[in-house]
Amino acid sequence: MALIAVSEKFTAELNDVALQDERSVESVVDEAISTYLTYRLVEPPLSPDQIAHLQQGMAEAKRGDLVTEQEVEAFFDDWEKEAASK
Repeated sequence: MALIAVSEKFTAELNDVALQDERSVESVVDEAISTYLTYRLVEPPLSPDQIAHLQQGMAEAKRGDLVTEQEVEAFFDDWEKEAASK
């Protein structure tokens, strides 16, 4: 077992989560570390194309260039029809 020093800025939050979940702080820290390591070691990094696509979408949202409710409904209608035909 390794000892880990937790920054004071996280101590209160860790204690709150542990109390809310009726768990030990050690259990919460173990889960946090496991989640972080899974993210870092298992999840592939975004490709340059994915990053560009996300940046384009965020820029469109900032400009207010969003799809309408009707466009969303039409997309899912088409998607359901395509899925049903397979």
